[in-house]
Amino acid sequence: MKLNEDDRLYLQFLQNNIARMNTNSVQAKTWCIAIVAALLAIFAETKNTRFLLISLIPIILFCILDARYLQQEHKFVGMYNDFVKGKENGPNVYEMPLKSYEKGIKGFFKALSSWTVWLPYGLMLICIIASLFGFEK
Repeated sequence: MKLNEDDRLYLQFLQNNIARMNTNSVQAKTWCIAIVAALLAIFAETKNTRFLLISLIPIILFCILDARYLQQEHKFVGMYNDFVKGKENGPNVYEMPLKSYEKGIKGFFKALSSWTVWLPYGLMLICIIASLFGFEK
């Protein structure tokens, strides 16, 4: 497939969006770890189990946000692949038809079940639950 300048710019635009979604996903994990670590430090100092329970909130919220970024990234990758393959129903140059790549709630749960989402957030949940049950008053 021979690409002209418009095609190359379009693919670069898609690649930039894929990279941005990936960066946002990493930043969500980073923020979550920092917030949970701060709450665990407060718990270690005060021995107040409320801080352990409060730490569940950022884990759940950032997990959902991270899954959303991964879902968006999958859409851009689909657009990129369709354009490169030259499918008849693929997007035209500079067209961003994200809706046609949206799999609704199924796509979100597919992203949510990815190991890149569940590994970090699952480990944080396990640590919080272990701390909650391992804490003696």
